[in-house]
Order: sequence, then C-alpha cells, then structure tokens
Amino acid sequence: MAIAELHEDIIKTHILTRLDGQTLAAAASTSSRLQSLCSDPKLWSDICSSNWPSTDDVLVAEAISNFPSGHRSFFSDAFPSPAHRLTTAATTASIPTSRIICAVDLRYGNDLVFSKVESTNTTPSDWFRSSPFRVDLLEPKEIVPSSVKITGDGDDHVILSSLQDHVTLSWIMIDPTRNRAVDLSSVRPVSVQRNWLTGDIELTFAVVVSSEETFDHVSCNILVTCGVKEGGELHVSGVSLTVLDVDGKCLSGKDSMVILQGLAVAPRRGRKHGHGGGEERERYEEYVQRRRERNEITERRERRLDMACVASGVGFFVAFWSFALF
Repeated sequence: MAIAELHEDIIKTHILTRLDGQTLAAAASTSSRLQSLCSDPKLWSDICSSNWPSTDDVLVAEAISNFPSGHRSFFSDAFPSPAHRLTTAATTASIPTSRIICAVDLRYGNDLVFSKVESTNTTPSDWFRSSPFRVDLLEPKEIVPSSVKITGDGDDHVILSSLQDHVTLSWIMIDPTRNRAVDLSSVRPVSVQRNWLTGDIELTFAVVVSSEETFDHVSCNILVTCGVKEGGELHVSGVSLTVLDVDGKCLSGKDSMVILQGLAVAPRRGRKHGHGGGEERERYEEYVQRRRERNEITERRERRLDMACVASGVGFFVAFWSFALF
C-alpha cells in the first residue's frame, strides 16, 4: 500500500513521529500532502526537544516562537554545520544585538550529563568592546555530578579514549535580533587531554573558520572541564566559550560578536557521518599547527632583537671605555 493511501492520522501518529529531522525534511519534499503533514509544529518541537533538551527552557522556547517557521526554522539553522569561511557580507553587515542566548547540552552516549541555558548581555559599550569575550556556564568551584560511570579501572588512557568516543556537545547560540541560531560546537571533541597541573580532564570542542578580511583563522573554542571519581562517576566542573585568534589570544567582545553573528547568518553545510570526529578535528589540528608556527616565528624574531640589543650594548660599552681611556 502506498503511503498516499494511508489515513492522515496514521501517517501523522505512526510514521512521521518516528522520523528524525533530516528524514522529515526530505519527506516533506516528496508531495504537497506530505509537505503539509510534515509542517506540523508539534513534530518539529518534539524533534528539537529530543536533539536538544535545553530547547524546552522557557527562554529558548520564547525565542524560537519568533522564528519564521518556529521550531522547523530553528532546526534548519541549528542542525547543519556553518560554513568554514565567512563572507565579507556576513562579517560587515551585522547589526549589533543586545544579547545572545546559549542553549547547551552535553551527553555521554545517550545519557544527558549537563544542560543549561544562558542569556548573555552583549549591548555595545566601551567595556564590552575592549574586554576579552568569554561565556562561563558554571561558577568557580561549582561541580555538576552525573549518573554516568566510566569503567576504566583507573587506566587514564582508557578513560580519555572513552570520553573521546562517547561525549558529544551542542552549544547553540540564538540571536534574538535576527531570529537566527547556530551550533558553535564540533559536536565531538577535537582534543581530550589531562591538565598536568590541576589533574582535571579538558575536552575541547571547536569550529575553526576564516574570514575574507579583518581576521585570519579563528576558533570558536568550547572548553569542558570534567573529572572521574574513584568509582567511575563523571562530573563536570567547567563549561566555557571563547573566540580565539590565530595566535591563541581571546578576541574582544566587539570582534567576537562579528565572528559569532557572521556564523549565525553564514551558509550551512550538510552534517556528515561522524561529524566532528574527522573534518573538524583536522581543521583544529591545522589551526594549532599554524599557531605553533607563528609562535616560533615570533620567538625567533624576539631572540634576534635581543641579540641585536646585546650587541649594541656591548658596542656602546666598548666605544665608551675606548674614548675614556684614550
């Protein structure tokens, strides 16, 4: 029996509710009847809630209600990845926004470890424009426990590998001024390592982009700090967002918002299987290598400058005493 011959209630209740967002969008393009059925706001609301539990928050739901097609528009913005290169139009035609809303969900496998919504004031001011931009979701020394247990028998390599393979993160930034949204996370970590000084485990999620002008490569850098107790229980002690330039320095509020708003309106690219585990990690490694090379060039330049200063000082010293003695 063809799907077109089924009763509308059967299609809506037993078929469409089982589809994910990508499949639902594809089904909508097959016929005018399915397009109408697939446009049901409840379907898209449930899909968004399933993908991102933080969208159930009142603040986020209110922002999504202003999108052209509600949750359907939000999904089409937030699910695909933003382009790796920002156009001039995307970085120069942005109207300053007074705030951004961040909806963040951290998972280990299918288990939700951390979920939070944060509203950040971005009203242009002298202080905001010049100060380093940073969004912290946890207070200092705040620890969020979870029911997730990592079996590694204390083997650090096993624990780090488990986090690399099973942890996913979405950090969706909503711009209420334009009614646009974008996921700033690589979904899977591009780096997992233990901080030798604090003993914490640091997971880095990053989307590396470049701009046609003003900026070289920049990284939307999300750092998740966590730990594993003796019994294997996973806990989170830090979740933060910064925008770093090619030298690894944190951009100011003004420059960060140019990048973030540019990403919100940038073209989208399809999400591939294993998203974040391959392409995003490769781009991040290239960014780190580029940063390392620039640092080495700077260090060599500074050493040459130091040697020139020492040589000048010695020459001045010799000339002075030559004149004084003879």
